[in-house]
Amino acid sequence: MLNRRFLRIKVLHEVYAYHQSNSSNLAIAERHLLDEVDDLYKLFVYQLAFWVEVKQFAERRIEENRNKHFPTEEDLNPNLKFVNNRILNVLEENKSLLGLEDRYKINFADSREDFIRSFYNRMVEYPEYQEYMNNGKDAFGDDRQFLASVIDAYMAEDSSLYDYYADRDLSFNSDFQVAIYLLWKFINEMPASFGVDSAMPPLYKAEAEDKGFVVKLFEKTILHADEYRELVNANISNWDYDRLALMDKILIFMALTEFTEFHSIPVKVTINEYIEISKFYSTPDSRRFVNGMLDKLASIMNEEGKIVKTGLGLIDK
Repeated sequence: MLNRRFLRIKVLHEVYAYHQSNSSNLAIAERHLLDEVDDLYKLFVYQLAFWVEVKQFAERRIEENRNKHFPTEEDLNPNLKFVNNRILNVLEENKSLLGLEDRYKINFADSREDFIRSFYNRMVEYPEYQEYMNNGKDAFGDDRQFLASVIDAYMAEDSSLYDYYADRDLSFNSDFQVAIYLLWKFINEMPASFGVDSAMPPLYKAEAEDKGFVVKLFEKTILHADEYRELVNANISNWDYDRLALMDKILIFMALTEFTEFHSIPVKVTINEYIEISKFYSTPDSRRFVNGMLDKLASIMNEEGKIVKTGLGLIDK
């Protein structure tokens, strides 16, 4: 579920928070980091449960309309395509998801029905919804495409959703956009064979290895900060180190940690990863600085024998 880029981002957030808090308790910070990673997965599960809740609200509305004193033809013969969405129906009954909802104590019983109603009312106005409900198709791929398109086009920018989750857990603030992407990816890649007994993707692809990566990257970045600070300051040009943004410094420090501590990760992979991450956490000028600085420092450290790569780390591409 969480690839190395997402794990790097979580470490980035936690290193930043560590420096901002002037904390000195590394063990507590490490436990908090792992809790933060788990919270990202929890928010992903929340999002899936939310969609099931929307589907159940639609079912209740259909039943209420049928029981009107003077139902219309549309009330008596509604379009059932959304409530029959194959993905939402299987998620509603999926044992693995239900287990995760129980583990995280997720339910919407305490939420105001007008919150769910508000989202539903916005959704039915989306062009994607109108096309889905009236295109005459009846296929798993169509069900999947509809959900993926709404998630991609609207959920990330939905301030009501953001506020709803933030009210439940402040850690969700920084995770909202990433969780939306994880939701989109999961739905977009869901096979037609996914059923009630199918397992939900785990938090970590390889738990022991990925947890070790997260903790080591965080710990070594913190412990070697003074050393990295001197290295960057000694090789900076046309920039004032003290005026660099803390986020830019941390991005460089994390990359330096990967250069020296993770022997199976190629240098170019590390540089490319932090350049990509910097696109979301730095200004264009900062990105150019991070890129140039990492290239320069990699060359210097390699010549000094400080970078030792083995196995896959030797791949230069």
